[in-house]
Amino acid sequence: MKNHELIGKMFPKITAYSLAKTEVRLPDMAIGKVTLIAIAFVRQAQEMIDSWAIPFENRFSNKEKYAYYEIPMLGGIWRVFRGSIDGGMRAGIPNEKHKSVLTHYGNYKAYTSYLLIDNLNNGHVFLLDREGLIRFRGMGFASEKDIIEMIQIAERLGE
Repeated sequence: MKNHELIGKMFPKITAYSLAKTEVRLPDMAIGKVTLIAIAFVRQAQEMIDSWAIPFENRFSNKEKYAYYEIPMLGGIWRVFRGSIDGGMRAGIPNEKHKSVLTHYGNYKAYTSYLLIDNLNNGHVFLLDREGLIRFRGMGFASEKDIIEMIQIAERLGE
């Protein structure tokens, strides 16, 4: 994993619609907040994403200076099924989380290239500082050590 190559790079611009049916532009809407962005390409990566997201949300969800977004990335072929896919996600995800789950339908090759993602079966997380720069990257299942490091970095960035 080439973490050091990503640290300090601006998170790429992604425009997607949330399950709350609002347009979200990242990293623009994350500016001013320490933000964890989780990206998954396959349904089976959800448990991996949760291993990072749950500790982050438990620690920071009630704090104004922090944000979390989850982006399921689906190829353009799935766009025709967007209504039923998003509807299924809405049914399975609590309403209060709908504004932070953004579905991206379309070509994601530019994102995987920029973010150095070479395994689409893993979940990937990126911790951004208040300017939208990547300060931490994780993938797969989070270890206890990974979680401690991510939380410590997020706390420092939020000071």
